[in-house]
Amino acid sequence: MLVELDELNLKLTNCLITLDKIPAEDEGTDELVQKLLGYVEKRQVLLDKVLQSLKAEDKQMLEQQLLLTQKFEQQAQVILRHRQALLHIGSKAKRQINVYQSIGVK
Repeated sequence: MLVELDELNLKLTNCLITLDKIPAEDEGTDELVQKLLGYVEKRQVLLDKVLQSLKAEDKQMLEQQLLLTQKFEQQAQVILRHRQALLHIGSKAKRQINVYQSIGVK
């Protein structure tokens, strides 16, 4: 179970890195977000199983997983803020184009 969790953590990390690097308008973004959601759900299920079979010696491993969870959350928030900024810029540019077009029509 721990090996599977480590592999899933690696997939999640790679997915976040890729999402951070590719442009928001890239068609693969939607697919990557879906994969990311799937990885997060699988990770939660695995962590629930680990918690059910928790032993005293598993405390360090669990603390590491908590740190990883916080790291993943921070990375996802950075990506989210960046994508929101891009959307805002795109909306602003559209409004400016519409203003220029309406001026040109008159």
